[in-house]
Amino acid sequence: MYQNVFFLLILSIVTGLCLHVFSSRRRHGKGIYQMAILLLNGSLFTMTCLFLLTGIDLTFEHLVIAVVFIESFVAVYCLILIGVVHDSPTLAIVKALMAAGPKGLSDQELDSFIKAHPFVGARLEALQTTGDVVVREGVISLTTRSQWIVRILSVYTRLLRIDRERG
Repeated sequence: MYQNVFFLLILSIVTGLCLHVFSSRRRHGKGIYQMAILLLNGSLFTMTCLFLLTGIDLTFEHLVIAVVFIESFVAVYCLILIGVVHDSPTLAIVKALMAAGPKGLSDQELDSFIKAHPFVGARLEALQTTGDVVVREGVISLTTRSQWIVRILSVYTRLLRIDRERG
C-alpha cells in the first residue's frame, strides 16, 4: 500500500541530494541551505509529477506523507549541514584529536586548545559522557566510533567543495 510513496521518497531524496552536491560544487558553497531546501522539495515535486504521468498510483494520503517526510528530512539535513559546514565545538575537538593521531592530546596541549576555543570545556565533558572521547592516563583521544563518523563528514565536505570562509 505504501510501496509507491516509499519509492517516491527514495528517488526524491537521492535525486535531491545528488543535485545539492552538484550545485554546491558549482556554487562553491554559496546559498547551500537555500539550495538544499529548494532542490529536495523540487525533486519531490518532479518525482511526483513523473509518477503521476507514468500512471503510478499516488493518493492524497501518499502525498501528505511524502511532503511531511521530505520537510522533516530537509530540516534534519540542514541542521547536520550546519555542523559539517561550520566548525562546531564538537567538530573542532574531534579534528584536533584526529590531528594528534593515536597519541592523543596531552593535558598541556588540551589546555592550550581550550584557551583557543571558548566553550570547548563543557562540550568536551559531554563528549566523554556519550563515549565519543576517552581519557586515559591524562591523554584524551577519540573512540573508534567517532573516528569513522568524522571521516564520513570530511569526505562529504570535500564532495561539496565547501569554502568555509565564503560558505
